[in-house]
Amino acid sequence: MNIMIVGAGVIGTIYGWALSEAGHSVTHLVRPGRALRLGSGISIDMLDRRKGHKKWHTGTYNIRVTETISPADNYEMVIVPVRHYALEDALRQIVPQAPDADYLLLTQNWKGIAGIDNILEQSKYIFGDAKAGGSLKDNKLTATIYAVDIGPVGNKQNSLLEKARNLFQSADIKTTVRDNMLHYLWVQYAVSGGMWPALVRAGSLQAVLRDKNLVKASFLGAKECLSVAAARGVELDKYPETGIYFTSSAIKRAIGVIAMKIMFSFSKYIRRNSAHALADPKEIKAFYYDLINSGAELGISMPVMLGFKKDIDNL
Repeated sequence: MNIMIVGAGVIGTIYGWALSEAGHSVTHLVRPGRALRLGSGISIDMLDRRKGHKKWHTGTYNIRVTETISPADNYEMVIVPVRHYALEDALRQIVPQAPDADYLLLTQNWKGIAGIDNILEQSKYIFGDAKAGGSLKDNKLTATIYAVDIGPVGNKQNSLLEKARNLFQSADIKTTVRDNMLHYLWVQYAVSGGMWPALVRAGSLQAVLRDKNLVKASFLGAKECLSVAAARGVELDKYPETGIYFTSSAIKRAIGVIAMKIMFSFSKYIRRNSAHALADPKEIKAFYYDLINSGAELGISMPVMLGFKKDIDNL
């Protein structure tokens, strides 16, 4: 398949490398001046959790890049792994130059799809959520890859959904289709946004895990944010992973904290996947204010989240 990936950041490079290795034609659209800096490729240090693949991979991704795009490029799929606050601007620039392509929006969402629908027909795009992560510095990618979640925003994208699923499965990337992708993304948004403030205050994940008050605050913050998601119509009982934030059992909460400490202390996959957690202050602030503003509009009490306002503002 002829694929264009917007940018050559962590997520775009991970999936671009995997799809290229699977035999697809992958081109990364990069900002002016960056193509030259990527001319020698990207060094890969990958923890690969795909079934049937060697666990550790090192080598070079001979990345193909361009700084321009036109309808004559005939891309069949455009993957857009940009920050959610930059999505609409990116689409305004790209869609006129790739009008016949299908789009996978590999990004977060909180504000819905009205702005996107003004740029791109709903039948031409689906959302995705990366199950991969890492860090990229000096053209060296230290990362991990496992899976991807995809899903439509309506009921008209069956052929596109199948196209995307076949694409990722051709690279042995486990692909899960979500029935209500927007609600799934809102749950992820709420959990991430609720736990980020404690991380910002502590400065690192390890520091959070050493401070029982911050661990407690991260759980309570996620609970408040999930309550906002529920007030927006998300049926949280369809997402059993959210139950730990609402349990009244002290034992279950303690088990959850211990499990989190074990995962982040000993799981190389988790550590690599969360390596970029504090990389973008603008993203953290966007999550925070989206959530507390929505909470205020819906009458949801959020004392824990509001207690971190100075920490977020000082980023």
